[in-house]
Parts: sequence; C-alpha cells; structure tokens
Amino acid sequence: KQNEDNDKKQRFFFFQAEDGIRDFCLSRGLGDVYKRQLKYLIGEAMYGGRVTDDNDRRVLVTYLDEYMGDFLFDKNNEFIFAELPDYRYTVPKQINTEVLAANIQELPIINSPEIFGLHPNAEITYYTNAAKAIWTNLLLMQTTVATSFTGVNKEEYVENLAADILSKLPKIYDVLAYRKEAGDVIQPTKVVLFQELERYNKLIERIQETLTNLIRALKGEIGMSSELDDLSSSLFNGFLPDLWRKLAPQTEKKLGSWIQHFLNRNRLYEDLSLIHI
Repeated sequence: KQNEDNDKKQRFFFFQAEDGIRDFCLSRGLGDVYKRQLKYLIGEAMYGGRVTDDNDRRVLVTYLDEYMGDFLFDKNNEFIFAELPDYRYTVPKQINTEVLAANIQELPIINSPEIFGLHPNAEITYYTNAAKAIWTNLLLMQTTVATSFTGVNKEEYVENLAADILSKLPKIYDVLAYRKEAGDVIQPTKVVLFQELERYNKLIERIQETLTNLIRALKGEIGMSSELDDLSSSLFNGFLPDLWRKLAPQTEKKLGSWIQHFLNRNRLYEDLSLIHI
C-alpha cells in the first residue's frame, strides 16, 4: 500500500512538473523552445549512454527532426504516426494528464511490426525466438534428479555421454612437424591450415580436459566447480557448453549436430594435411 502511494505521488509530481514547463513555454510564445528542449533531452541527454559516437547522435537527431517537427502541431493537417485497419496512432488533440492517460489505455496490447516500419514477417522471427527462449528456459529449470528419455538419471547419462565424446576425440595435430615438413617457403594456404590446426588443437585440449574433470567430479574424486556444473547441465540438455563455445567458430548448432560438425572438420584437416596444398 505504501509503495502504491509513493508511485502515485511520483507520477503526480512528474505530470505537474511537465505541465508546468509546457505551460510556461507556451504561455510566453516559447513553443519552439519547448520542442528544442524535448529534442535535446531525448537525443542528447537521455539517450547519451546508448550513443557511442557522433554518427549515432546524428542519426538519432535526424529521426527526432522527422518525428518531432512542426507538423505535429499543425491543427489543419492531422499527423498519423501509423495507421492500421483497427487503430490509428495519432497525436492527442488535447495535451493534459487525463487525455494522455486515456489514450495510453486505448493503445492496442499487441502491436504489429508495420508500426515500426518492419515487414510483417518480422513477427514470425520474434515468435520463433520467443518459443526457443521459453523452451531453453524450461530445459534449464530441470532439477539435478531429473532423468533422461532413456530413464537413466542425470549423472549417469552425463557420464556416459562424456565418455562417448572422449572416445571420439581426435588426436592432437603435430603442427610443428608439419611446419618443418613444409620447408622455409610456406604457401599461404598452408599458413591458413596451420593456424586452423593450432586453434583446433586448443579446442581438443579444452574438451578433453573438461570432460575428464567432469567424470572425476561425478565420481567424487574432485570437487564439482561451477564451470563443471554448467558443463554437466549443457550436456544433459543438449546444448553446446560455453567452455567449448569460446574456442569454437561461432555457431547456433546444438550439441549433437555440433559434435558431428566437429568430427567432419577433423576429417577435412586430415585430408588437407596429407596432400600438398
């Protein structure tokens, strides 16, 4: 109750201050000054943290000139921000607290992408991402005593999966030997290959180290750190662990398809290291 009263007081004082500034400017013929003040607050001050350089500020000010021009106050030509079959987004004819509050209440709860200048298909992307986020959060909410679809408990499932991935890991590439074999003059394509192999070796070492420690932690030989716990949850839920993602090429693949891609990369590197490129 006390918080609600404080919120009401804050809103009251805010509207009082806003109405006072507006009335002061308009009563003295300073409407243009009032608009300039609003543009400065929005474009220069209030959004200063989001503007990284002068080009960003210039773009924002340009939009403000487009949407906060003199046409907003042209009584002979109503300005429409956006028009849909069931609603028109316009400037309220009267500017006071009651009218503004009523207009806000009339705004549609669900807004079409067309209002923001986007194609209607943008809504499909939004709902797709929202569904993925909901599904991901539901998976992350699973408890440690959850079971997999095979009926095996989480720890046993994760341990078996970690052992399976370890059994498929390729060997570390001897990049130094490849460099010696290439001689003093190395072709650009081989330079790229050696760089890729060095990155691939780091990823193999990271996977091997983390999975080995995870299996030991599950057996109680070492403590379960927060990183290993996150690794265990990612393996159980079928996500690519963050510990591996940092050393891997950017991807949106899930764990199963990523492991297959990881092994396919290894076969490609093996073929390239056996031929003269």
